[in-house]
Amino acid sequence: MPELTHTQLLAQSDFKDACAAWLESRKPYISPRTYRDYVSYVRILDSFFAPLRLPEIGADEIREYQCMRMARAGASCINKECSLLQQMLKRIGCWHEIAPHYQPLPLPKESPHRALTPQEEERLYRIGASNPHWEVAYCAFVISINTTCGPGEIRHLRRMDIDREERTMRVQPEGAKNEHRIRVIPLNEPAWEAIMYLWARSEKLGCTQPHHYLIPFRIQKSRYDPNRPAEGWRYALREMLSRAGLRISAYSFRHHAITKLLEHPDVSEETAESIAGHISHNMKKRYSHTRIEVKRVALDALMRIAPTPPDKPRKSQARAVPVDTASWSDKMAALSGKLEARKAGLEEK
Repeated sequence: MPELTHTQLLAQSDFKDACAAWLESRKPYISPRTYRDYVSYVRILDSFFAPLRLPEIGADEIREYQCMRMARAGASCINKECSLLQQMLKRIGCWHEIAPHYQPLPLPKESPHRALTPQEEERLYRIGASNPHWEVAYCAFVISINTTCGPGEIRHLRRMDIDREERTMRVQPEGAKNEHRIRVIPLNEPAWEAIMYLWARSEKLGCTQPHHYLIPFRIQKSRYDPNRPAEGWRYALREMLSRAGLRISAYSFRHHAITKLLEHPDVSEETAESIAGHISHNMKKRYSHTRIEVKRVALDALMRIAPTPPDKPRKSQARAVPVDTASWSDKMAALSGKLEARKAGLEEK
């Protein structure tokens, strides 16, 4: 009965109130990251559907929303927002009428992110270190390109997530996009230096406890809250990328790191995925030719292994066996000659 009453309230409430009630009911079942995303989606949906109640929303209204959002957002983002709306309409039993007329926007076949060229990577390393105002953006770039971490995973790192003895970092649930992205990553030299720079910086800003964030939230110019993560470093990154002549997003650094792992012939897909946490099927498929070449080299090596001589046969089994010293190519040439001679004989007849 309480659930039924709650569902009836969702149908009768204004859109904003219905969203707030639905979100509260979903909170125990979703991750903190998903909850934050849902709050953002609800805010955008409310700007369009505020005058309506949930039962008044139909396929036409959703199509109008898609057209309105396409001017400022990509298909993936709009589909996620509509998916949340779909969940609420399912809760009140209205979605079955809309479903036959709803179409999600087609997603682009290629990822919007790309790997850097060696020249671009070198240029970013050089230019990023030239301006102290870009220190956080530059360190985040170095960590991401050497660990596969996304910006959200770096932003939510706490001091307790850094193991200084083992030189590892742990991506925790708060920053992970999903459960597959919770992982421990060993740090190579560039990533370790960037982490240690941020570690020293955090101490200067008052972050001394294990639960304090490695990149704390800035309240004012010289005041920081160690218990809140930084909102980001978009402006500094934008300046750094502009100076380097690049038009890419921060997520491209993760894409670049995964690309290099998958291209490396000595790194298996399982190892790459344990580092990255999750790799899309399309990315693994794109680099499957590299894996085929590794397998080909392994099988070619079998041909170079000389067979060991058999044990000496017993007298009862010993018998003269003609030794064939002709090579495989000589045998094939002889066979080819015989076939040609037989063909010529048949033509004469």
